[in-house]
Amino acid sequence: MNDFKPIEDREGHVGGIESMMVDGRRWFFGFDYSMDTAVSPLIDDPGRMAAFASEYMLQTDGAHDAAYWRELVDSSVEESGLVGEDEDRTFDSETLAAQRLSPSSHLMYLMGAATAWDDSFFEDDEIQAALTAIGVRDRDRDWDCLEQCIAAAQSDGAEVRASGTLLMTRYQRFVFSNLPANWPEVFAALRPS
Repeated sequence: MNDFKPIEDREGHVGGIESMMVDGRRWFFGFDYSMDTAVSPLIDDPGRMAAFASEYMLQTDGAHDAAYWRELVDSSVEESGLVGEDEDRTFDSETLAAQRLSPSSHLMYLMGAATAWDDSFFEDDEIQAALTAIGVRDRDRDWDCLEQCIAAAQSDGAEVRASGTLLMTRYQRFVFSNLPANWPEVFAALRPS
């Protein structure tokens, strides 16, 4: 029943099941809470998600069958280990497209988790220069500075706004090109224009 393959280098992670709504459709995914990393494709069928987890994921006490995982899949509809409010894990394409350069904190977190927090984005010289222009210190140049980048993109100052817009445009392209498995298809509204 499972025809999904694990994301490269993310098989065998200890984790749980999360879910979210995108355009009215429920998507499930495996999540390694200790590494803040999404470990599966997005799967829209509870049975297939349970089958995937039984084959490719673990719990702290080891492997479990699909029936065990099905309970976790079902509970992910009502509860999340990532956010408290259900509206924080409900997305629609129109809002996603409108907020490409100013995504919500939870969306930025999900995209970081899906890309396994690939820090190579921050190594680019043009990104480094733009971060300097908006006042991000060297030691703070990681995924946590994105809120500052969004604020800069909305600044009244032309130079700061230009640097912030550059950062968020490049962030959007970087994330979208590094999303694994079927994440780019589900989040197609984030595709850079």
